[in-house]
Amino acid sequence: MTGTPEELAETPKFGTDPFSQVLEIVHVRGETALLVTPDTTLEYTVPAGQPCVYILEQGLLEITSEDGEPVRLQAKQIALMLHGTAHETMFSERRRNTPQSRLIEPETRESERPAIQCFWGSFSIDGDLAPRVLGSLPEIIVLDGSAEYPIAWVDTLCHEILSELGGTRPGASLMVSRLLDLLLVVILRRWAQSEDSLPGWIAAARDERIARAVSAIHSDPSRSLTNGELAELAGMSVSNFADRFKHVMGQQPGAYLRAWRLDQAAEALLHSSASIDSIANRVGYASKEAFSRAFQAKFGTSPSSWRGARN
Repeated sequence: MTGTPEELAETPKFGTDPFSQVLEIVHVRGETALLVTPDTTLEYTVPAGQPCVYILEQGLLEITSEDGEPVRLQAKQIALMLHGTAHETMFSERRRNTPQSRLIEPETRESERPAIQCFWGSFSIDGDLAPRVLGSLPEIIVLDGSAEYPIAWVDTLCHEILSELGGTRPGASLMVSRLLDLLLVVILRRWAQSEDSLPGWIAAARDERIARAVSAIHSDPSRSLTNGELAELAGMSVSNFADRFKHVMGQQPGAYLRAWRLDQAAEALLHSSASIDSIANRVGYASKEAFSRAFQAKFGTSPSSWRGARN
């Protein structure tokens, strides 16, 4: 058999999914990580604006935000705080010396393991768009990562992140950032599959039919997709599709399309040098005036003022 590598290769078609598209628009990026291993009870404050994750290996952890009830974690549980809410943390030892299955350092012997051990990682997120795009997420997402409900890749990712931080290999900071990105996706995937997930973009991750429609909206916001066209993509009747979309996404398809267009425009104003006319056309507005009115209604400021204030 002869031919070019491109002709001989069988590469599956791979489209961007709604889950990935939303994380891209808020520019979620892993920042840094550390392993918390205090000798005794430890309390400290995490300021606002620092999205983070706690993966508790040993001990107990209590997280308290300003307006919320304390959230208590036991070993093998995970707490994700993407809103970056200010909070108090308190680490303490378990009252009973019950052996725990390992998560972060499987090669460490039981007798050498500290009574309190927690992986902590932080993220940066676009501060202007995050409250709108991530608004459907709760303040704290708690997951069980025990042996009965393992979360694939978490132990490997934590181990590799700590290994990169502890070494002097070239590109370590970039590796840590990318591995934290993967860790976030793994955790959000698991939560999206749980019954605790809320209506919104993340819920589409567990509804294949609605995901196809949302992906079409995301892929080409300039296209004015009708409910009939979206229903056909989802393989549903128009009435059933509209009801299902509202249940999963929390709003009607047309409203979601308009909101996504404006979020895309806001992102482009912040991160590109394209003209306002060009951006308006890219997200489906026939005129700069119509775009400016819609943008003002959603964000409370004009496109030019939005861009100027943030640059």
